[in-house]
Amino acid sequence: METRSAIRRKQQKSLSSGSEQPHRHPLVIVWGTILVVLLMLSLILNQTLLNARFVNHEISRSNLSSTVMETVNSNLSQYGISTTALSDKEANKLVTQAVDQVYSGKEINLNLQPVINNVGNSASQTAARYGISAEVTDSMTAGVSDEVANAINSQLNTSQVKQFTSVISIAKTVDHVIALISVIGLGIMALVAVLRKYFIRSFSWVGLWSSLITYALILGLGALINQIGSNYPDFSSFTAQLGTDFHSQAISSWLVILIFTVILFGWRIVRGVLKRRWP
Repeated sequence: METRSAIRRKQQKSLSSGSEQPHRHPLVIVWGTILVVLLMLSLILNQTLLNARFVNHEISRSNLSSTVMETVNSNLSQYGISTTALSDKEANKLVTQAVDQVYSGKEINLNLQPVINNVGNSASQTAARYGISAEVTDSMTAGVSDEVANAINSQLNTSQVKQFTSVISIAKTVDHVIALISVIGLGIMALVAVLRKYFIRSFSWVGLWSSLITYALILGLGALINQIGSNYPDFSSFTAQLGTDFHSQAISSWLVILIFTVILFGWRIVRGVLKRRWP
């Protein structure tokens, strides 16, 4: 015959087991993983390929600026302007202007006045040697400066550049929308999970699966960048550098999920050990 204390312990055990939440929440894990992966991809792209500062930094570390400026140099020579008037520092500034304008959804409108000023100074010095008045050369330079700038800018705004500008603008909008939806969705799911006391159980698995999927996508995007570069031999060195730096930046963001996942699983292990020692 059972004692009253034994019956009471059984009743308490049955009450506590009945009040426990289910250990698995497959829908929470699936949707949580999808939202975390989408959020991580949007953040990574926003920090790298869709970020004008990142792209300008990559260009400044490569020889792409000289390749890009061939179009400007060739147009300058058509007007009898020596390409030595365009220094490396000014070339980098012009490329930065172009990237910022493209990523802002605007047409390229380079400020070529420093180049024109250099040409004017050079022309004035040359004219002075032959006794030609500086006012004459200044008026001639001022008369063609706007025409030269408009001609060069119009030839840089090709259909391919305009299409790329449109794609970047759409991609940035979609990226921001996905990030906003993911944050709101994850916030609601996390709040419900905390209130119902299954946050650590479910979101530890969310972190694990999203870490694996995000890492695979990072590798895939890096390989895609290198593949695109192989189709354009003139830019292959730049795309190789871009792929490497993209991977490095993306891994830095990915480590946040990994650390979060390790903390959640570590807490589950510690809590399990504590329960065994002090039930």
